[in-house]
Amino acid sequence: MIYKKWTILVFLINCFLFVKCLDKKGIYKDNIDTSKSLVLDGKSDYLSSSIVIGFDTFNVIIDTTLNYLIVAERKCDGCTQYPPYYRESQVFENIQCDSPACHSIGNTCDKPNKYDPPTCGYETTLQQYGANIKTILYRDIISIDDFKNIPVIIAAIYEQSNGVSLNSAILGVGPSCPTCPPSPLQSLLYTLKKPYIFGISLDKNYFGGISIGKIDPLLYTGVINYTTMSKRDGVYSVSPIFVGSHWNDQLFNSTRNDIKRFIISSSSSLSYFPSTPYKQLKQFLKNAGCKSGDLDFCSKIDSLFNSCINASQISIDRFPDIDLYFEEGFILTIPPKIYFHSISRNNQVFICMGILESTDTNAILGINLMRELYTVFDNEKTLIGFSRK
Repeated sequence: MIYKKWTILVFLINCFLFVKCLDKKGIYKDNIDTSKSLVLDGKSDYLSSSIVIGFDTFNVIIDTTLNYLIVAERKCDGCTQYPPYYRESQVFENIQCDSPACHSIGNTCDKPNKYDPPTCGYETTLQQYGANIKTILYRDIISIDDFKNIPVIIAAIYEQSNGVSLNSAILGVGPSCPTCPPSPLQSLLYTLKKPYIFGISLDKNYFGGISIGKIDPLLYTGVINYTTMSKRDGVYSVSPIFVGSHWNDQLFNSTRNDIKRFIISSSSSLSYFPSTPYKQLKQFLKNAGCKSGDLDFCSKIDSLFNSCINASQISIDRFPDIDLYFEEGFILTIPPKIYFHSISRNNQVFICMGILESTDTNAILGINLMRELYTVFDNEKTLIGFSRK
């Protein structure tokens, strides 16, 4: 009997040493493999990736203005999403109405149908999609790439009104309020024991990667310039001193009196300026462009603010850069190839203005202006950084 116990002990010790040996050689990998960044499937409308809930793989929109994982249930009233739908895993839990997690975010007690007991609900308007949703909150586990069984809170839609159908789930990576439950990204990084940092890197065609819990040197070149991050209203934003440009002896200069802040939105396909600076930019480009004496080019500038122009009829390289000046002493330059964007129709390419007018006092920095950038969201130090792709 003693000999058998000793044999088992020796076997277990050898197994432990074998695993440690594999680990040192880089053969054994655990759940904390952060050697690579997740690939982003970029489109001109949004950024997406994929996650696994239970046994189902979901395409998810990466949204920096939300902090929930939002997915439709099968019996969602008013939804027209295609499968897969959210199915609870074997370890799921309802968030009870009387729990601190429910009350801390001001949610309500909902009863989506007559068969299930009341549970904690979350109701909101998804501004980017024009949709009003009602959800039930669950605790469940997800997997993202090599990161397995991450416990998160899932907002499962049981009713939607207005807006277009949400053909993808939404993975909110936005900041949480001080009393809110952890966002999916926070939960992932907490589980991996990594700092609350992520970065989005895009090329000119919206393809790129998202680094989680680290700065990935493969996703950018040069240095990263940082400015103060604001998390007010549950969104990431920055406040340049002013926005300016110089072209043909004409100046464009918009200060914080005109643009309070730039909200960084990875779910907005285009970017927006408030009415006053937008009209100033429009007038600046027209005045400066017309000084060249090219009447045909001059007429097309005005058309670009109303419609799209066939790419063969205009050269965007003739337009100036738009610069964002920050207190820290660096300038974020947005060249015309970025603030203009192209679309294809009937086998032809058209050039469109990628900055539109907004009635809000805030500007929106959408994914079209995030192209050829590595944008770092450092929640640990409350900083946002920009570097070249």
